Amino acid sequence: MEGSPLFRFYFDNKKYLPGIAVIVGLSLVSGVLKMLAATYSGQAVDYGVSREVDMMLLTAGMMALFILLDCGRTALHYHLIGRITENMMVEVRSKAFSKLTHGDPAILEEKFRSGDMAARLNSDINQLGSFSAGNVSHFSRLIFSGLFGLAACIFMSWQLSLAYVVILPLSLGLVNAISKPIQAQTKKSMDNAGSAMSMVVDLISGALTVKAFGCQDEFEKRFGHMAEHACRLEVQSAKISMKMTGVKYLANALQTMSLFLIGFWLVSTGQLTVGTFIAFVTLSNYITEAFTTSDYMISSVRRVSASAQRYYEIMDVPGEQPGNTRKPASDIPCEARDLAFAYNRGDRVLNGLSLGIPAGKRVAVVGASGCGKSTLVKLLCRFYFPESGSLRLFGIDSASWDPDALRKSLAIVTQDSCLFHGSFYENVAYGRSGDVSREECEAALRDVSLWDFVSAFPDGMDHSIGEGGRDLSGGQKQRLCIARAMVKKAPLVILDEATSALDLQTEREVQKSLDRLLEGRSAIIIAHRLSTVQSADYIYCMDQGKVAEEGPPRRLLAQKGRYYQMCRLQGLVED
Repeated sequence: MEGSPLFRFYFDNKKYLPGIAVIVGLSLVSGVLKMLAATYSGQAVDYGVSREVDMMLLTAGMMALFILLDCGRTALHYHLIGRITENMMVEVRSKAFSKLTHGDPAILEEKFRSGDMAARLNSDINQLGSFSAGNVSHFSRLIFSGLFGLAACIFMSWQLSLAYVVILPLSLGLVNAISKPIQAQTKKSMDNAGSAMSMVVDLISGALTVKAFGCQDEFEKRFGHMAEHACRLEVQSAKISMKMTGVKYLANALQTMSLFLIGFWLVSTGQLTVGTFIAFVTLSNYITEAFTTSDYMISSVRRVSASAQRYYEIMDVPGEQPGNTRKPASDIPCEARDLAFAYNRGDRVLNGLSLGIPAGKRVAVVGASGCGKSTLVKLLCRFYFPESGSLRLFGIDSASWDPDALRKSLAIVTQDSCLFHGSFYENVAYGRSGDVSREECEAALRDVSLWDFVSAFPDGMDHSIGEGGRDLSGGQKQRLCIARAMVKKAPLVILDEATSALDLQTEREVQKSLDRLLEGRSAIIIAHRLSTVQSADYIYCMDQGKVAEEGPPRRLLAQKGRYYQMCRLQGLVED
């Protein structure tokens, strides 16, 4: 839906519109009740001045009734606001989170950073939640009270109403024109704050590295620049708000001065009763209240529109390219022919790559950094698609696979141990969407030689590993990731530099766990450290995005080509 992102937000959540309409309707009722209460208060004064006590008490009672009704309306009003806002925001936040988990991974990786994404999911959606029912209710109440007050004022005295009828439209138009830049400036400020949040995430996750390299001052400087830029944008918005406030107060002063000058003249000439003038003043307060908050209303709409714009930058990320195939057509995990691929239309990372992974075999892909090994993994996982060439996974073209169905056939262990805050059991169970028995979890932990460590805790597998597994050593983290891959029982295992971050002793221990993981499975082993690929059945040696050399390890060593030179540099063979 084109147009304002805020209108689009309400359109996309239209099932909540009847509830919001009820809230706005109650705001309208509030305006009617306030108008009636003020009118009867004026009549009570006039009856009191003329000593008609019975009529004065009757009208005063009517005034009290309308005030009590408005109190009851207020209680119902806020109850509905809480219910609607809570339900609406739970759904909105869930939709955004679902987009992150099911959106195109290539676009998400390219356009968003973790800190900025967290800001969009939290502060931006919180602003939308506060506005969507709460502010709408408050603003509509002020507007309806002001409109009904203006209508009653015109009915009581058209002369006094001229102060509002003439000045009010002109000043509102001027305030709206002045406020237009606020939305764009708020959007920039939020983007900048999101970038600063991403830097905070980087600093927290890499705190030790930052301190070790003495980069604290550099991080502070960069963060300071971002904060300063955000501050400048806020100052610019504040200047605009000051202009709006100036216009508002000037118009308010003119209205008040005109009201009392004309009102005193009308009362003194007998054209207006004292009670009517008091009722008029009471009702004019509702008009004044609506007008004096007009700048805040308009700027709030501009700001929340910027939040909605940032929200839809997430929601407009397309989902993964769908596929219809859910079952393999072959037991051959991978057949790639003449693959070409480039990120963002830049230089090609893969350029004519051809390789195959036979069923039940361990295939290693080695090469210097930047040769395209990790890109190949992304293509195998169907995160990206080749620009040209053929990539068949289990006998099916990668683009034809349903992404979730394909990934059920894959288990991956990466260089960075990706663990989550939770227990040992929960982290292992993620390997098969939570469908893992405690017995299976224990068996996997035994296979990776972690059971003795885990069972030593009083709560065993239910013991929390801390955020990102911070309570574990590097080897323990990696073995826990291997256990997670084990319970998945996938026919193809992808090892992406799985031991490159470990010391030699820990690597030997983890390698034993990997050997258990790979038993009876096909595997592609991406490695820079060649000690981990000596047991591979076949090796592809990559260079500049294509295969430079291939064959069984012994044959490649005998050829004394590129693979032999790499092994010699790592001390695995002697001259």
